[in-house]
Amino acid sequence: MGMMRRIDVGLTSVADHPTLASQGKASTLADLAGHLPVVELDTTFYALPTADAVRRWQQAVPASFQFIVKATQFMTRHKEAPDHEPVAEFTAWRRALAPLIEADQLAAALFQLPPYFGVTAENVRYLHLIRRLLPGVPVALEFRNDGWYSPDYRGSTLALMRELTFSHVVVDEPQTASGSVPLVAEVTDPALAIMRLHGRNTAGWLERDPQWRSCRTNYRYSDAELQALGQVATTLDARRVIVIFNNNGGHDAAANALAFIAQLGLQFDDLGPSQLSLF
Repeated sequence: MGMMRRIDVGLTSVADHPTLASQGKASTLADLAGHLPVVELDTTFYALPTADAVRRWQQAVPASFQFIVKATQFMTRHKEAPDHEPVAEFTAWRRALAPLIEADQLAAALFQLPPYFGVTAENVRYLHLIRRLLPGVPVALEFRNDGWYSPDYRGSTLALMRELTFSHVVVDEPQTASGSVPLVAEVTDPALAIMRLHGRNTAGWLERDPQWRSCRTNYRYSDAELQALGQVATTLDARRVIVIFNNNGGHDAAANALAFIAQLGLQFDDLGPSQLSLF
């Protein structure tokens, strides 16, 4: 008999789900909170929010609603931190998000590491530094370099994440010769596992067009694919599993998320008032 598992489902980016929008085409946090208990915010990758902005997020959602918040591009080493000193960046991130941390609304700080963040002694030291600089904060790691999962390193990668209490992000994405990681259904923090579903648009994943972001994630999962992913979610041995749909290049994520919820028969209490159910 496994542990009692809670499965929550959410979307990335707030404004980009027209089917959930109650007014106009842009969806709001309140719209999302009418259907889902969690959201992933990626704007923080580019710039930290003001304290006022964070309070506005909180006012738009029920107290039980949760946020996965991306680490900044300096924290993930997409860019070198000013003065090569990441400590200030971590301090600023933690200070900006203090209202969420204090209200227990921060599900995780998401570190989506760049494809060139490979298995090196320096990068292993950096993972230790992340934990030292964010003590007590739930941290989730998504690797984008498949070296971490190679037969030589996979065991030690997962052991390191357990040691540092990092949640492992289980990804579903196109499998290409380079620039992809496999779906590794492993839990490294018994409190939380995260699945991020990027779709399976192989041609879009390899696209280098200026619009590559929307190409990469332009995919609609079939019912059979959602069912198989649901089976993965229900076998992850964590008290809480958060499934984030990031396959939104063609605005398919919201419909897929709602279908996934219906397939698994999930019920979320304490949702915000749903504007769509009034008529």
